[in-house]
Amino acid sequence: MDHEEREMILELFPGTSPDLLPLGEILYYRDEEGRVVIAEKGPPELSLTLEPLPGHVAGPQVCEACRRHLSGSALGFFRHPVGGKATHLRYLVLCQDTASCASHAEPERLREILLRGILT
Repeated sequence: MDHEEREMILELFPGTSPDLLPLGEILYYRDEEGRVVIAEKGPPELSLTLEPLPGHVAGPQVCEACRRHLSGSALGFFRHPVGGKATHLRYLVLCQDTASCASHAEPERLREILLRGILT
């Protein structure tokens, strides 16, 4: 899916919700402050930033992005405000190694996490 198809949909139907648009290019990385960023190139540009929490996960868990079962030391807790509300937070367990996680994560799953954070 290229940008032209998304642009055409938005031109014809300007109020289209992002969850109804075809999948765009998904970016999943750590910023310079150690936060995890999930973004979808637009139009419209969508972005979600997840703040790392101190400490490690106790015991093995499943990463919510790549869905791999890993030891607690390879995972971390992250949070983000839901729907732009600072008092409504969502917590996720994600890989500490974001580059490795990105190579295993399905773009559709990353988009699902992104949309749940910005549209709810």
